[in-house]
Amino acid sequence: MGDLQQIVLALQNVFTLGNLAIIFGGLILGMIVGCIPGLSVTLGIILLLPLTYSFSSPDTAIISLLAVYVGGMYGGSISAITLNTPGTNSAIATTFDGYPLAKKGKVKKALDTSLFASTFGGLFSALLLLVCASFITKLVSKFASVEYFSMAILGISLIAGVSGDSLPKGIMSGLLGILMAAIGADAVTGVMRFTFGIDSLRYGIDMLPAMIALIALTQVVQKLRDFVLAAGKLDDVTKIDTEGLTLREAKSIIPACTRSSAIASILGAMPGVGGGVAQFMCYNECRRASKRPQDFGKGSLEGIAAAEASNNAVVGSAMIPLLTLGIPGDGVTALLLGAFILHGIQPGPNMFTKQGVIAYSIILGCLIANIFLYPIGLALTRAVAKIIQVRYTYLAPIIIIFCFAGAFAATGNTKELVLTAAILVFSYLLTLLDISSTPLMLGMILADIMEMNFVTSMMSYDKDYLIFFKRPISCCILILTVVLVISMIRINKKVEALNQEQMEAMKKGQEKSRAEA
Repeated sequence: MGDLQQIVLALQNVFTLGNLAIIFGGLILGMIVGCIPGLSVTLGIILLLPLTYSFSSPDTAIISLLAVYVGGMYGGSISAITLNTPGTNSAIATTFDGYPLAKKGKVKKALDTSLFASTFGGLFSALLLLVCASFITKLVSKFASVEYFSMAILGISLIAGVSGDSLPKGIMSGLLGILMAAIGADAVTGVMRFTFGIDSLRYGIDMLPAMIALIALTQVVQKLRDFVLAAGKLDDVTKIDTEGLTLREAKSIIPACTRSSAIASILGAMPGVGGGVAQFMCYNECRRASKRPQDFGKGSLEGIAAAEASNNAVVGSAMIPLLTLGIPGDGVTALLLGAFILHGIQPGPNMFTKQGVIAYSIILGCLIANIFLYPIGLALTRAVAKIIQVRYTYLAPIIIIFCFAGAFAATGNTKELVLTAAILVFSYLLTLLDISSTPLMLGMILADIMEMNFVTSMMSYDKDYLIFFKRPISCCILILTVVLVISMIRINKKVEALNQEQMEAMKKGQEKSRAEA
């Protein structure tokens, strides 16, 4: 079946009333979880994931999760602009110009700029995904178990990009994830590993309860703790005015949107970079290229556009390595990889030949979600912004109930509730030690892929450990892994320096304002 025929069938799959309604609902859910400080896109995906089991097809399930991803990346800008508190990590740079503009009484203009740039960046990367995905897949269609193992190693190298300030702690977390994935019966020999005589661990740790505990519940508990320590004090939501973005202003920020989208699409396709890094790189480059760089940090529309276009441009481009190579582009797509596996979809070089219609349905669903984002954002941003005013002591218990209900719904077994609670305690202890749980989740997801392909390679090549270097493609992938790890470490250091520079500039600006007052 040719690519064009698969695209036509995918269009028929996506353009149904049910799928369009699911995209609509996913965007709204994403905006809500994205705008609430302390929550995240990953939490929205986790909350929706158990419900996707009731959907008619696996591509519909993934499209709904992608809609949450798209909506959440925009939703983070709402609290960044109105509260000076980014709803997501990828909206940090939005506070540099979004909040100063809001303080001038131009909240609607700031939100409209954010929405325009988010839609622009999302469409840019979604179209790039549609054009490039099949081409990249054909290049890697000759992969065997040796190359798949090397690709899994490349995926594990993502740990270097999501380890935060401490790479050693990130590596430790990733190794813990690999260890947790090894619990239960060996897939090849059937030997029990690390069960310690506990019968409920014979079949290993189910991925869904683990993801719920590691990502969603841990974030909720942290936010609830912070809320209690702050005695429930939150900043007042800035009143939203009626003066929006004009056509002339929209045209003026298109160059910044284009530049930011192009840079973020390249960075997003690199495993381990993601929106957190892309926003700073794009913001800094747009400031350097701007005709009015002095306005950045004071309410510049270009600054908001640069930050927000990069956020949503990462969504589509991060899907490129996931769909074509089977490795996640960032932390959210690592979670999506788990969702793919749970729904029986195996992303990678063979996806466009064996499940081509599903692959194109997912890509077109991502494109449609970005198209829908603009009218939904215009209609519902004001209403969604009011959710920030809800006391977190009311919101947290509802989210916790949904999380445990989702863990139970996965298998209908009460042992999943106990397992989820145990992993939550373990994950929270890691946060107290300032160890990120994202590398742990990556380790769990990629460990099985790595182990199965390693064993297959050893059986096929008579335990020749050098086969991974003897096969040219595998050797190139391993060399690329080393290069990417080194580059990600350098990028993280550069972003940290840029962030520190921005924070110092903001402090100086605040001190100057106080002195003038």
